[in-house]
Amino acid sequence: MQKALRRQPWTCSRCLRRQQRFNSTAAGIAVADDNTFTPPQLHASSSGNSGENALLREVFNQRTFSQTSSTQRSGLIGNTFLTLPQGFQKFAEVAVIQCKRLVERTLAASTPEQYRAIPKDLDRLSDLLCRVIDLSDFIRSIHPSDDVAASASASYSLMFQYMNELNTTTGLNQQLKRAWDMPEVQSQWSEEEKMVAVLLMRDFAKSGIHLPDNQRRQFVSLSNDIVQLGTDFINQMSHARDWESFTVGQLDGIDPTLVQGYKNHEKVQIPVSSKWSKMVLGSAKNPATRKEMYIAERSAAKKTITTLEKLLLRRAQLAKLTGFDNFAQMTLIEKMAKTPEAVNNFLESVNANNKIHVQKELAPLLELKRKMDQGAEELNPWDHHYLLAKLDQLEGAAGPRTSKSRLRESAKFYFAIGHVMQGLSSLFESLYGVRFVPRETKQGEVWHPDVRRLDVYTDKQEHIATMYCDLFSRPGKQSHPAHFTLLCSREISDEEVRECAERNEPLNNGMPTLVSTNPTSGVTSHHQIPIIALVCGFPQSSAAGEPALLSQYSLVSLFHEMGHAIHSVLGRTSMQGISGTRVATDFSELPSVLMENFATDPAVLKLFARHWKTDAPMPEEMLQILAEEGSKEASRQGAWNNESQILMSILDQVYHGDGPVQALRSGRYDSTAVYYDVWNKHGSVPEPWGTSWQGFFGHLHGYGASYYSYLFDTAIARRVWTNVFRSGRDSGAIDRASGERFKEEVLKWGGGRDPWLCLEGLLGEGKGVLAEGGEEAMLEVGRWGVGVGAESD
Repeated sequence: MQKALRRQPWTCSRCLRRQQRFNSTAAGIAVADDNTFTPPQLHASSSGNSGENALLREVFNQRTFSQTSSTQRSGLIGNTFLTLPQGFQKFAEVAVIQCKRLVERTLAASTPEQYRAIPKDLDRLSDLLCRVIDLSDFIRSIHPSDDVAASASASYSLMFQYMNELNTTTGLNQQLKRAWDMPEVQSQWSEEEKMVAVLLMRDFAKSGIHLPDNQRRQFVSLSNDIVQLGTDFINQMSHARDWESFTVGQLDGIDPTLVQGYKNHEKVQIPVSSKWSKMVLGSAKNPATRKEMYIAERSAAKKTITTLEKLLLRRAQLAKLTGFDNFAQMTLIEKMAKTPEAVNNFLESVNANNKIHVQKELAPLLELKRKMDQGAEELNPWDHHYLLAKLDQLEGAAGPRTSKSRLRESAKFYFAIGHVMQGLSSLFESLYGVRFVPRETKQGEVWHPDVRRLDVYTDKQEHIATMYCDLFSRPGKQSHPAHFTLLCSREISDEEVRECAERNEPLNNGMPTLVSTNPTSGVTSHHQIPIIALVCGFPQSSAAGEPALLSQYSLVSLFHEMGHAIHSVLGRTSMQGISGTRVATDFSELPSVLMENFATDPAVLKLFARHWKTDAPMPEEMLQILAEEGSKEASRQGAWNNESQILMSILDQVYHGDGPVQALRSGRYDSTAVYYDVWNKHGSVPEPWGTSWQGFFGHLHGYGASYYSYLFDTAIARRVWTNVFRSGRDSGAIDRASGERFKEEVLKWGGGRDPWLCLEGLLGEGKGVLAEGGEEAMLEVGRWGVGVGAESD
C-alpha cells in the first residue's frame, strides 16, 4: 500500500493526501561521488553482480550484520539539518523562509519572463513543503525516540500552519491563471510545466480559494470537520457487541477444548472478530449458530454508523458549496474516470463479467449443501466459509494431497528475506536495467538498527535512487507493509545550485544528487533523486541462525510494495509534482498490482528461490505447485472475493452520489438502508437483515468516491501481464524487451503524461478507444475483467 491519503491545503496532491493517513552534497564536482558507482564498503570481497547478490542475501538474512560506519556521522536520511532532534525545527523554519521568497516572487510577477517561471517556482514551493511534511510525518510515526518523534511532530505542525496561510493567498491562483491565459507564456512551457500548471489550478479550485470570504470560511470549517470525522470514524470503529453467547450444543463441530475454555456457567462466550469467531463460521454444524456469528461479525456500533453518516453529509455539503452536484463528481474530476457515470459503467461491466464466475464457484457449494440438507434451495452468506472448509476436508483425504501440503509448507525455507530481496534486484535488472546495491550507513542516518540502505544503480552505473528498508517487526511498529516516498525526484535549477554554492551550503540538504551532462550540448544538470522507505513487519525467526522466512502471502505483499518503489525510482521527471507515484489515484496501483503476478512465476522464482541453509534450488515440483495453488484458490473463491470488492466500490459511489445531497434537507442519511439495497441488488447472495458492515469500511475515509481504483488497476494489470509479459510464458516475466516496453509507456512518465495515453501506447492496439479516455474507455477496461483463475486469462 502506498501511504498517501488526501487532505485540504492549496497545493501538492500527495502532500494533501497525507493528513488522513493511518492514525547531494554540495554543487558541482562534490556531488559526483553520489551518482557514480562505488562498491559498497561492507563485508563483501566478491566483485561484480554475483558479489552484490551474495551481499544482499547476507545483509538481510543476518540480523546482527553490521552496516553502520564506526566513524562517519550523518543526519537522518543524509539530511544535514537532522543530526539532532531540534534540527527538525530549523529544517522547517528554513523551508518556510524559502517558501515565502517564492511566494513573493510569484505574486510580484509582471513580465512574460517572470510569468514563465511560475510553474517551476510553484513546483519548487511544493517540494519545500513536501520534503518537510513527508519526512516529519514518517519519522514521528516510526522513530523509537520520543524526543525525535516529538520534534518531527512539531515541524509537521509548523509547516501546516504555514500551509493554512497559503490557503488564504488568493494571488497565487490568480497569477497562475494569468500566466496560463498568456499565449506568449504558455507556448514556452514544456509539457511537464503545462501538466503541473493544470494540476495546481485544479487543486486551487478544489481548495475553495476562489470563493467569497464567508463561503471560504465555511469551506475551511467543513474541511476541518471532514478531517476530524474521518479520524473519529477510523479510531472509534467497533462492533455492536464484543461477545456472542452459545450453548455447548450450538457449537457442535468446534474443538471441545476451545468450547470448554470459553464456557461461562451454561453459556460459551465467543469473542467477535477473533480467530475463534472465524472458527465458528468455518466449523459449526448448526446454520443458526453460523448466522448469529455472521451477523455479529458484520454489525458495527451505532456510534460508528452515526459518525460515518455525518462524514457523508459533510462531504455532500462541501461538494455543493464548491459548485459540484455531489462529492463523487468533485473527487473524480481529477481521476482517469472523470465522472461518476464512467465509474458506474466500469463497475457494471466488471460485475456482469464476474457474475458468471461467481455462479460457477457457488454451484459445487450448493450441491454439497443439498447433500447435507435435502431441502436446501439456496446458499446463505454464512454457509460460504463452512462449505469451502468441507470441500477442503473431502479433497484432503487423498494421499498425494498430503504430499503437496508438505511441499507448500516447506516453501518458506526458500523464501529467506535476503534471498527475496536479491531476487527482486535480479528481476529489476532483467526487466529495467537497475539493481540494488547495499550501502553502509553513517551514524545517525537511520531511525533503527534494523534499517538497511539500498542504493539503486542503472547499468550505466548511475545512482538514481536510495531506499531504506525497515522490514522486521518490533513492538509499537505498524505490521502492514507500506511504501513511503520521503523525497521526490526533480531537476534542481541552476539558480538553486548557484545559491547553495554562494552560501557554502550542501545542495538538496545534503541528500544524494545525480549530476549528468548532455553529450550534445555539454550542459550539466542536477537532479535530486527519490528517497524511499519500505516498511514491513515480517517476524524474525526464533531459531538460532535462521533468517526471517516469508510465507507466500508475505512474499506477494513485498512484491506489491516493490511495485510502488520501482515506480518511484523510474518515474523521474523534471517536476516533483508529477514524479514517481504522483499520478491519478486510479492509476497508482497498476505497477504494484502487476508485480504480484511475478511473485510466483517459475522463471522469477528461479532467480532467487534457494534453500537458505543448503543453497539447493527450489524443486521443480514445488515451483509448479506454487504456480498452480494460486490459480486453484482463485478458481474456488476468486470471483466471490471479486464480488465483495465490486459491491464495496458500488457502495462507495452511492454513498458519495446524490443521496447524501438530497438528505441535506432533513439532515439524516440512512447508510444502512443504502447498504442493504446495494448488496441485495448487485450481489449473488442476499445479506441478512441486522448487519451494518459499512461501519467497518475504513477506506471510505481515505478513498472516498475512489475505492473502485484497486479493481480498475487490477483489470489493467491483468491485461498488461497477459499482453505484455505473456502471462510469464516463454520467460516473459524476465524479458528485457517486455520490461522496457512497460517502462517506456508507463513507469518513466510518473504523472507527467495522461494515463490514458500511456495505456493506449501499451495496450491500445491502434484502436484509439483508450486514448480518448472517458466513459467508453472505462467500459473497455471493464470488459477486460479482473480475472478469477487460469481459465479466465
